[in-house]
Amino acid sequence: MNADADHRSTLLAFFLICVLSVSAQARLQRPLPLTLETRAQRETFLSEATIITDAPADGLRSGRASLDDGTRKHDAAVETADGSDPTGRNYRFNIAAYELDKVLALNIVPPSVERAVRGRPASLIWWVDDFAMNELDRRRKGIDPPDLERWSRQVQAVRVFDELISNTYRDTSPPLYLNSVWDNLLITTDWTIWITDHTGSFRTRKELQDRESLTRCPRNMLTRLRELNRELLQQTLRKYLSSQQIDALEIRRALLVRHFDDQIASNGEAVVLYELPPRR
Repeated sequence: MNADADHRSTLLAFFLICVLSVSAQARLQRPLPLTLETRAQRETFLSEATIITDAPADGLRSGRASLDDGTRKHDAAVETADGSDPTGRNYRFNIAAYELDKVLALNIVPPSVERAVRGRPASLIWWVDDFAMNELDRRRKGIDPPDLERWSRQVQAVRVFDELISNTYRDTSPPLYLNSVWDNLLITTDWTIWITDHTGSFRTRKELQDRESLTRCPRNMLTRLRELNRELLQQTLRKYLSSQQIDALEIRRALLVRHFDDQIASNGEAVVLYELPPRR
């Protein structure tokens, strides 16, 4: 009996070794998944991957699509509004917001590219990974961030950016505190903020909407705002914005710089400027 048991154990061990060996070889032969960690990689994926779902459907301006480049699948938000309806919503503003976010080195706007979808020009926006909730849900449910200072620093960066682009959708007035326009501020499981849907931005407003809410600014963002001028904005955004929109953007940029210079003079640099938390 002991000899039979030893024989069976030997066969079982040999079988397991063979299975594990085949499995290991298969893993080595299988192409590694594309990580798509950098903005440039994600832009390329959005621009070149095959759209494997039909979105948006006929008659709809926006939707969600799945993309596949043969190595990895990922979803994207698709927007085709072209400014022709009474709201003036325009897919190009999504891309303009992303390009401006890159210039300011904020990394709070997901990668966005221009691409034809079902024969219509559209913006494709990287679908945010590890999504937990949007700001509307957080407010309605009364959920507090675990790190209030980190949260505040992110929110202030959003506030400055929204004033710069004259965003319609994240109005700070109390009556709109629980308005659905706040559902485009997304929160991931690690409490990182991402902002999407800028189709109602870049109005020709030539003043700041809520100056009192602008109490702090990321140090690097203010440096970049100082370096910007109309010529640089024109070079970056002329494909997506009108000359009047760029003029108004430049005026708001100058107003923001002046506002924070005044804040620094009154309260001190240490109170006004801060480092934005690292973002992946």
